[in-house]
Amino acid sequence: MFRFDPSTTANRIIWEVGCASNQYLKYLSRMGLVVRQSIYTTVISYAGVVIGYINLLYLYPLILAPEQIGALRTLQDAALLFTPFAQFGIAQSIQRYFPQFGKDQRQSGAFLSLMLVAALCGFAVFFLVFTLFRGDIAGYFQVKAEGFLEYLSLTVWLTLILLLTAVLESYSRSLLKTVVPSMLRELVVRVLLGVLVGIYFMGYLTFDQFILSTLGAYLVCLLILVGYLWRTGDLQLSVKWPAINRSLSIEMIRYSLFGFAGTAGMIIIGKMDSLMVAGLMGLAANAVYTTAFYMATVIEIPKRAMSQVAMPLIARAFEKNDMEAIRTLYQKTALNQFIIGALLLLGVAANLHNLFTLMPNSAIYSAGFGVVIVIGTGKLADMFFGPSSEIIVLSRYYWFNLILLLILAAMTVVLNNLLIPQYGIIGAAYGAALSLILFNFVKFIFVWIKLDLQPFSIAFVKVAVISALTWGLHMVVPPFSTVVIDILVRSLVMTAVFGGLVLWWRLSPDANDLVEKVLKR
Repeated sequence: MFRFDPSTTANRIIWEVGCASNQYLKYLSRMGLVVRQSIYTTVISYAGVVIGYINLLYLYPLILAPEQIGALRTLQDAALLFTPFAQFGIAQSIQRYFPQFGKDQRQSGAFLSLMLVAALCGFAVFFLVFTLFRGDIAGYFQVKAEGFLEYLSLTVWLTLILLLTAVLESYSRSLLKTVVPSMLRELVVRVLLGVLVGIYFMGYLTFDQFILSTLGAYLVCLLILVGYLWRTGDLQLSVKWPAINRSLSIEMIRYSLFGFAGTAGMIIIGKMDSLMVAGLMGLAANAVYTTAFYMATVIEIPKRAMSQVAMPLIARAFEKNDMEAIRTLYQKTALNQFIIGALLLLGVAANLHNLFTLMPNSAIYSAGFGVVIVIGTGKLADMFFGPSSEIIVLSRYYWFNLILLLILAAMTVVLNNLLIPQYGIIGAAYGAALSLILFNFVKFIFVWIKLDLQPFSIAFVKVAVISALTWGLHMVVPPFSTVVIDILVRSLVMTAVFGGLVLWWRLSPDANDLVEKVLKR
């Protein structure tokens, strides 16, 4: 019988070529997984946006007073702000160290058990600190947002629910299972909130009961996620925790602390503006600001979908020191994010007057027109620079992300204190957008210098030219008397022109391949 002998020169070459080909095929398979799951999560996210738009732009303004919307949004944003302080970077550590411990379902379950215990310990520390400083936190909202104080305790329990959800979502993403967590976060919770506000409208709930029921909606999503992981066999919790040597333990603790500070800084940049609007201007002003802010977040949804899928692959590439794979992910993700983000910003800006016209009490909420444009520009800048945060966090330079985030978080607070009293809600938007732009520019320079990676090419210039041509075309499209028809015609024309030029110029091979596959089917 013939036996393959890798010791000879010819056979060794064949062996090495075969191994390299196998690795390349695995890489292509994972890239295909990124594309497929990004598509699924993007579709889910946009379905969630539709539901969110119905809730926030129609049901809430129709049924709830601005002060009530402000109280609800302040509760949610406060819990989102507190969550990273409760988890101490555990979710980030799961994605970084999972490749070392997730060899099989038994080891994965043991690793998850350890992370859950660590997260609960972090929550216990947070609860103690919150209790000690509760009076100071309440004092910030005492003058302008006194109506929020009766719901302050609920933020603690919503924080716990979001903490456990974040840990399990991170674990699921490490398993490259992103669809169900995205569906729960983007779709299910918003459907439940829409149902709850409808029940409140029919008189079956008081407003206090409605606020309490929102925590139940998030809890239901957490329980569904637990059931999903249990059903797939990935939730095999065990008290036999994985053996971790001293040096790795120190490294994991250090990384978690850096991840905690970095995530906290990012949340401060993203959420502190709304809390400061509530504290400095009142709950009604926060209702207008958060509504406008949400209208702009539609732009960044593709970034979230791509990053959730790409981050585990970047972690595995760093584990193997495969810089070429990271370079490819960096370039493709940044370009695709910029293409989609530019089209979405154009579409939102062109139809913004129509969206405000469709809203109940539009005279109140149209004051956020400028906020949408400014925040949208900041979100586009965040997409333009690609997954630089993910690359830094997963590299040996993860400490730099912490330093930069803390500086920018402090700058955000200072800017908001200066700009909100002088310019109102548009001042908060200026502070948030400026922070995002500076944050991403510095990250880009750092990655370029330290890792010799940068995502840009002539294709970015071509996308900018296409964007300018598309906006110019929008300016000459005549307005229609019916708002819905105007939105449909304007959006279809802009999408056809923008998308057609992108495909004709073949700026994104992934987009061309996807369209060709769809047409063949």
